[in-house]
Amino acid sequence: MDPTQNHELMANQPAALVVVMVSYVVTRLRRSRPEPDPLLYHLRSDAKQHRKQALQAIYNSIDSECLSMLRMTRAPFYALCNLFRNRGLVPEKAGCTVEEQVAMFLHIVGHNQRFRVVHQSFRRSIETIHRHFHQGLYAIGELRSEMIKPPTPSIHPKILGSHRWNPYMQVTVN
Repeated sequence: MDPTQNHELMANQPAALVVVMVSYVVTRLRRSRPEPDPLLYHLRSDAKQHRKQALQAIYNSIDSECLSMLRMTRAPFYALCNLFRNRGLVPEKAGCTVEEQVAMFLHIVGHNQRFRVVHQSFRRSIETIHRHFHQGLYAIGELRSEMIKPPTPSIHPKILGSHRWNPYMQVTVN
């Protein structure tokens, strides 16, 4: 046997051995993985269905129902969602629309709810609720000059004429 062939044969044997060992380990790992739990898949499917029904109840209800759920009727709700979407303040995420993110934000703010309560209503993780809430808070903060009216130094006539409140509303200017 030629020495170059002998050297080549000796180099190929360890490489072939490594390939065989890696393929063996990979096949063993694939076999040892548990099959997806059908109950877990069913729970995810139920959560998705529940979330879809809750959002449809908000989107397709009458204005008084939407007002009680979000503290906002449907037309301003969609206008706010479109404003956030057009300015890129609330990005559309995979599996979570801008409308759902804004609905979560408004539900938390409008009802003074905790993330754990909204987590049950929208069937999202608490961390996801937290991220969407803070994204909505950031978006409102970016629109502060357009949406939040600064306080005026004048006193409302109803308070000015009231003996109950007027002593507390005295403005002293030095």
